[in-house]
Amino acid sequence: MSINNLTKHSFNYFIIFYIILISLLSLNVGITHDEVHNLEVWKIKSKIYSNFLFNTDYEIIFPDAGMQYYGIGFHIFSYPFELFIKNILVFFDYSDEGILLISKHPSIVIIFAISGVFFRNIVFLITKNKFYSNITAVFYLVYPYILGHSLFNFKDIPFMSLWVICTYLLMVITKKLHNKEKIYFLELSTFAFLTAFLLSIRVSGILIFIEYFIFIIFVIHFSKIEIIDFIKSIFNKFLIFLSIFIMSFYLLHPSFWGDPLSLLEAFKYMSKHIQTVCTVTFGTCMKAQNLPSSYIPLWLLIKLPILTLLSFLLFPVVEKKIFSKNLNTIFIGPLILTPCLIVFLLIIFNVNLYDELRQILFIVPLIFLASFSVLFFFSKKISQYLIIFYIFFFSIQNIQIFPYNYLWLNNFSFFTKVSNTFELDYWGSSTKKLSNYFKYNIHNKDECIISNRNHGIKTLLNKEHVCFINFRDLHKKNKRPFYIALTERALKKGIPNNCENILNEYFTMNFSREKIVVAKIYKCT
Repeated sequence: MSINNLTKHSFNYFIIFYIILISLLSLNVGITHDEVHNLEVWKIKSKIYSNFLFNTDYEIIFPDAGMQYYGIGFHIFSYPFELFIKNILVFFDYSDEGILLISKHPSIVIIFAISGVFFRNIVFLITKNKFYSNITAVFYLVYPYILGHSLFNFKDIPFMSLWVICTYLLMVITKKLHNKEKIYFLELSTFAFLTAFLLSIRVSGILIFIEYFIFIIFVIHFSKIEIIDFIKSIFNKFLIFLSIFIMSFYLLHPSFWGDPLSLLEAFKYMSKHIQTVCTVTFGTCMKAQNLPSSYIPLWLLIKLPILTLLSFLLFPVVEKKIFSKNLNTIFIGPLILTPCLIVFLLIIFNVNLYDELRQILFIVPLIFLASFSVLFFFSKKISQYLIIFYIFFFSIQNIQIFPYNYLWLNNFSFFTKVSNTFELDYWGSSTKKLSNYFKYNIHNKDECIISNRNHGIKTLLNKEHVCFINFRDLHKKNKRPFYIALTERALKKGIPNNCENILNEYFTMNFSREKIVVAKIYKCT
């Protein structure tokens, strides 16, 4: 193969290599707390499909009312992949449920990598520069915070990835509307179906219509089209989109088959999701149901790369250059306004959020796209050097902090300690490391384990002779010796007398010397 062809297809080779490497890494991440719950939702809703398609008679019972509002779109996507991957995992010493859950991880990586291709395409639509588009997509794919989530996060990464894909399709259609070009049925139907698929992962996907509306407003204004004429020109297309969207949505959300209007209850439930935890933010434990307005901006400040944050300071310098062409304005304007408006609405309506920014990860690619646009129009050469530097920096960090990549903070963390200042392993990905310890250190069947993540450890440990004690029995009179494994928010849980700390699971970040402890094991004798 010639050097020219290798260079021409370098991004495609990178994507293939990326999927293989990160998928393998995802098989070595612990089972996190949401995965078991989300799998239960899938099992129940798959019974609804079975009753409808195969005339079975499964009883449909949701252990809690909110489960019926959770989406299963990702599981539909992942099912073909996990059938193959489960055959590989039979060589791992996991329980059957552990194999099933871990086999879903590579599917998250795959859909994230696909979103990277569409991210690249969006940047190319704006800049018309192939090299710049490629390196910004690599930046997006190796950004530790999102890459870390792609190793296990069933909901937020597929949701974010579909949002990126829908944004690209929206921009293609927007361009055609501006240029008065023909929009084909396949484009429109694909756009409608993927929008429905987005909502089948999280019903909060309804927020994407804010982005759609902003793009439409920009098209009308900058294409100098009369509103009435515009409505007439797209009316038939809108009906096609709406029809396919509604049919696809209800097909992918079997919970609403009996009562389609219960969708309104789903929106209400998810916006006020009952969650009593708090998220440690700059040393303050901010409660999910009573968040200050500073919560989202503070986490964006510490989670976004400093390059991204500083790029917006350049916006006044390049504003005229960016908006000198209508198509640039139609593309970049909504990418800037959409995350700003969504954050504003989340604050105004006091929507319950927790665990950093994970429930609003979908705004991060939009912020990146706006940032990269500003950097490109400021200086293509300087921005390329800076992005390449960050790619190398991110790569080093990803190696250093695996599997806790999603806990990455930007270099502002140098000004304060991370422990007791920011939320740590809120997903419990340390269960793999803990299970490995117990696998090789427990030899007596009478030595039990007490952990706030018993289930995650048990499924990966797969030792039938190892007993587990419910975490609520921590301070009861338990037969000694026994082990205590603490993760997530239980890390500071008080322990009984005569218990020795025998293992601390930790990592260091951004070349800091601070040991960030994410899990502890005690032996009580």
